[in-house]
Amino acid sequence: MWEDIKFDIKHFADIDRLAMVGERKWQQGLAACFKVFTKATVRYFDNANAAEARKWLDES
Repeated sequence: MWEDIKFDIKHFADIDRLAMVGERKWQQGLAACFKVFTKATVRYFDNANAAEARKWLDES
């Protein structure tokens, strides 16, 4: 996760959408917390919906 955060900081202005895929309820809460650190639209997807996350990212 730390590598992802460093990438996000470096490319802050280049990211329009950020999909977080996980399997735990606290990860969904963490995705909500990320919203204050980026201008990107942040959305959480359950592991079972990883394909939907990719589709959502590709729509932009």
